[in-house]
Amino acid sequence: MSRRRHAIPARRVRVWPWVVASLAMLVLVTGAAFAWDAWQLLGSKDRLTSSAEDAKAALTSRDADALEAAVVTLEDAAGDFASATDGPHWWLAAHLPWVQDQATPLVKAGRAVDAMATGALQPLASMGSLDALEVPGFEDGRIDPYVLEPYREALAQAAATLDEQGEALAAVDLSATRDEIAEPFVELRDQLDTVASLVSAGHVAAEVLPGMLGAEGERHYLVMVQNNAEPRTTGGIAGAIIELTVDDGRMTMGAYAAASDVSDRAGVGGLTEDEERIFTTRMEKFAQDVNFTPEFPRSAEMLTRMWANKHEGAIDGVISVDPVALGWILEGAEPVELGPFAITGANLAEVMLKDSYLEYPDPKDQDAFFARASAELFGRIVSGDGAAVDGVERAIEARRFLVWSAHEDEQAMLAATSIAGAFLEKDDAVGVFFNDGSMAKIGYYVEMDTHVSNRVCTDGRLLSQSIDVTFTHTFDGDVDALPWYVSGPGTAVEPGVFAGNVLVYPAVGTVVTRLTEDGEETGAAPELHDGRSVIEKWVELTPGQTLTLSYEVTPQTSQTAPNELLTTPGGQSKVNESSVEYLVEGC
Repeated sequence: MSRRRHAIPARRVRVWPWVVASLAMLVLVTGAAFAWDAWQLLGSKDRLTSSAEDAKAALTSRDADALEAAVVTLEDAAGDFASATDGPHWWLAAHLPWVQDQATPLVKAGRAVDAMATGALQPLASMGSLDALEVPGFEDGRIDPYVLEPYREALAQAAATLDEQGEALAAVDLSATRDEIAEPFVELRDQLDTVASLVSAGHVAAEVLPGMLGAEGERHYLVMVQNNAEPRTTGGIAGAIIELTVDDGRMTMGAYAAASDVSDRAGVGGLTEDEERIFTTRMEKFAQDVNFTPEFPRSAEMLTRMWANKHEGAIDGVISVDPVALGWILEGAEPVELGPFAITGANLAEVMLKDSYLEYPDPKDQDAFFARASAELFGRIVSGDGAAVDGVERAIEARRFLVWSAHEDEQAMLAATSIAGAFLEKDDAVGVFFNDGSMAKIGYYVEMDTHVSNRVCTDGRLLSQSIDVTFTHTFDGDVDALPWYVSGPGTAVEPGVFAGNVLVYPAVGTVVTRLTEDGEETGAAPELHDGRSVIEKWVELTPGQTLTLSYEVTPQTSQTAPNELLTTPGGQSKVNESSVEYLVEGC
């Protein structure tokens, strides 16, 4: 019996050649489109990079004319770049395996650059002045609370745009992206973060200055002058506390006192379980110890509690500054005659942290001098004396000038800026801090240098990290010739020995896996502080000794390298310099 063949309809047979031809044509057209876009991207890349750098430099130097010129070229290059990453073929590429890992970063980068140019930098350039990005200065003894009002809307728009695009770029996964694309993408992301930080500070200032400068009612602040000769995490013990009243931009100094005057051995309460366990109840008893924690807002809250325990009237906030910062702010001002000293911006820190101790063998006399000098020098600042604008900006960058507001809405805005002194919320920051335990004032002579090495993939993912902390005890004189309270009472350690706790907080998502002291394995105490891992290590140094702690850190999850390193500011401006080294390796 013969088998009957089923004929294939001619129409169906003819369709397949057309389908194949159409697919071939689509591939050719798509390939040609990508080739054309690639040529455009190459042409706009150099202009985009150079104009973005010019824009960032203009913002940093507060040069409005340079920013306006940079924005013109940036908008042009950004437009070319954005158009070269747009179209149906890019949509198709964003949905294909592997190809989407190359296309998505380009598409996101194009949109971000275009938005940065048109939605952020253009509004800033149109202001005609970049004074809004500077610390407001005194004029006739007053800071105008509304000095930034003309710029407020533009700053708000620019800050919102940069935050939105920063979040969009941070969300892009580069783990399967080729180096040729990943490297410039990471560079662009870092540039945008830098610009966003500058603009955010100006935006926050424009929003909070009227209230904080007393335009809506008189404000009352405490000024805490930290004494770096006895280190604490944010600098040093509270050597002096000064009352400050601000009314419509005019500042008036009130009473001043040593920290011991507001301390209470019975305690004022308010500590968290973690704070009491890690830092002991001294944080709630002694004003000198409120900044055992690296979280300045908590230190400010505890100081306010202590003040309220002995004084009437509400406190609206706390300002912290140290002698190094005071010296920067008073640079160029006339000398201040105090006791046997003629204090200038250049010698201020040395006088307050070293020379005055040698002059006053009785600690009560030195405490009185420190408090009086702090009040007199800060009084010069609030009267508009010295190079306040440049000095304050430098102090803020070095985390030597900090501000906390008791008003929740203001503090919520301040929290995102460096002036707030917040640390625990900074998940991608590494913290290296020190709390003195020798009960001495020898800390002025000790340098603490921190270096972080991040070994990263070309897409920014962290492979491993090392943190090296080196202490050098530079005192080379006769310990016995020092006042006893400078060399130490000899109860905790021998006189002249510098000792205390080193606190290292690795970035969230990383863990310390190894610790050595001068190359030898050593133990340490692991703790949890508000969910953050912290490693405590006690160290002791004799005069002339150098000691290095080395921490090996491993990421627990896939993440980018930490982008910030925060350390305890020392008594000399040249110490505590830190750097982050990126060692690019294959992954």
